[in-house]
Amino acid sequence: MVFTELKKLFLEKEYRLFLILVLWLIIGFTLFQFPQIFPIELAFFIFPPIIGITTVLLIVSLIGHKDLREISYKKILFYCIIGIIIALLFTSIWQWIVGFLYRAGILSYIAITAIFYMYGCYNYGVKSDDKVNNLSSPINQILRWVMFLGGTFISIIIMIILSRIGIFWATGNPQIKNALALIPIIILILIIFLAIVGILTLFGGNLNAWLGIFFIFVSLYTIYLMVNAFYTVGSTGDTTYSMWTLIALYIFDLGLILYTISSMIGEKAEVISKKLKLKSETILLWLIFSKAAFELAKVADPRIQAGILNAVLGFLLFIPLLVIAGLYGIWNYSKINKERKSQNDEK
Repeated sequence: MVFTELKKLFLEKEYRLFLILVLWLIIGFTLFQFPQIFPIELAFFIFPPIIGITTVLLIVSLIGHKDLREISYKKILFYCIIGIIIALLFTSIWQWIVGFLYRAGILSYIAITAIFYMYGCYNYGVKSDDKVNNLSSPINQILRWVMFLGGTFISIIIMIILSRIGIFWATGNPQIKNALALIPIIILILIIFLAIVGILTLFGGNLNAWLGIFFIFVSLYTIYLMVNAFYTVGSTGDTTYSMWTLIALYIFDLGLILYTISSMIGEKAEVISKKLKLKSETILLWLIFSKAAFELAKVADPRIQAGILNAVLGFLLFIPLLVIAGLYGIWNYSKINKERKSQNDEK
């Protein structure tokens, strides 16, 4: 599904501008994940132009209320030139603006990717539940229970193992604070809490089987967050990690970017736009802007320790998002289940 949506960037002319910006961002992002190979000074040539261009396009989209997919190439070229001029101004007054760029970039990028990831996990869980529910009875109910209990059990085991690894990792590295090792334990407690809420909904006739799939994706995301946080914090000292760790983090981060971008293209984007009261292209531009600003801030002023704050804030933000997504999903699923029952009664 992700690749189906991403193909539209390459095949449909109306997405040509976004294709260029996305490729520009991914190339820059890829270069700076491997500082051992590529000089980080290139950041000042790659990221400021894309920041300037996306800034101008965001203004046009928000204030001008224009659909960028319908604007002529001449106007787009004009906006890009204005954006590059702004980028030059950004570079000349960087010391003044770096604080804003960093904060805007790190907070919005973490929020956008985490929210879309959680939303995608919920959707995938519900769709999986629907497929199983459409099977012949009573097989469907058995499989739904296996989905719920099995996914919950597997997730709990993963989080227990992850918490032990986290404590061991933190104990062996003085740069890593013990508080970071406690976060997988907090996620474990929240998973158990949401599972109990899911069980309580049985009294209302709702089996939230989708939670099992949801918990597994939550566990995978927690693994990424913990490895990213421990790697980033641990690398500030004398400790070094293998290239394979860096590649694994890069692949997951890249996949997260591509998944979020795919969510802003096609039919799913229209649904999201209605819920957020913003055009999907505006959110996509802001994602590109925030990621570019964050990557530039990391190398522009090492004193702000952007990578460390990104890793830590990503973990901390994930905690309330997990609670909100889980409780909202349970509440929303009860509505879906009522509609499903009413349709069955009509038949």
